[in-house]
Amino acid sequence: MRKYLKLATSPSARWLLLTMRVAIPRSIRPLVTCMLTRRCYQRTFRLRPSAESNQIFLYSLAWAAAKTGVLIHAACVMSNHRHIVLTDVRGALSDFARELHRTVAKALNAAQGQWENLWSAEQYHSLELGSDEDVIDKIAYIASNPTEAGLVESPEEWPGVMLLPEGEGKTLEIQRPGKYFANSSVFPEKVMLRVVPMMGRQLSREAISRRLGAAIKRAVARAREAVIAAGGRFLGRQVVLGQSFQKRAESYEPKRGPIPQVRARNRTLLKAILARYAEFQVRYREALDAWRGGDRGVVFPFGTWAMRLVHGAVVAQGPGYG
Repeated sequence: MRKYLKLATSPSARWLLLTMRVAIPRSIRPLVTCMLTRRCYQRTFRLRPSAESNQIFLYSLAWAAAKTGVLIHAACVMSNHRHIVLTDVRGALSDFARELHRTVAKALNAAQGQWENLWSAEQYHSLELGSDEDVIDKIAYIASNPTEAGLVESPEEWPGVMLLPEGEGKTLEIQRPGKYFANSSVFPEKVMLRVVPMMGRQLSREAISRRLGAAIKRAVARAREAVIAAGGRFLGRQVVLGQSFQKRAESYEPKRGPIPQVRARNRTLLKAILARYAEFQVRYREALDAWRGGDRGVVFPFGTWAMRLVHGAVVAQGPGYG
């Protein structure tokens, strides 16, 4: 975090970084690639791998992606949290997250005979990925997640949802699960989920494929070596599958500090994105003050989502629009 604070040269940018756990408005912009993370309530294993839970998540993911136009590049569903790397083509990230989380929660509650919260009270975390190398890093990170946690030795052994880009991409056909989805006129009998290669901005598709494959191998090898060096053992597929969804993680979790909203190796790029975030917050606050003062014609900055959707506020058009 100190690195990010040093790069945030303006007072508004520093304020943004230091208040990331406060409910600040999201800037939802089209054509942004990011990693979305969300945890289960009290770290319970509600997403524990099983044929039923895997099918529910994949169906819900395909349904939400089709409704909102997001492109899925990678995903890993652990027992008590999930990661997705995607590109938000239309600027519909919050719509996607709402559809996904609501559908998964209702379907899993029905399947598991539960009725309380599935997801943590915290909202989903979105980490904008500034460059191709940053996207590669995060896909490699989620691929190594089950190994780093001491569960299985490779992503191929993980019995839960593990979607990684392959070549020109792949398409999965997922049948509609039963129970919550049964006899529904809203949800189709089957949906298609396409896992697409990441959108190259600086690198060619061939370079991305080569670097991504190498990055995943390195990340998994490091995670495996770390578990072994610490004297740990891998639980294995069967033990993971045999765990109860009512179990919760027992490992110590230190109190978390501010969580960055952007990842960029390149310092110049990082500064530019932080400046954009800070400018959005300042202009949003100014517009919100005017709105609260009765000015219904005030223009909110490009990227405003909730005020436009809920209250019909006017939002500035972004570059290339209009």
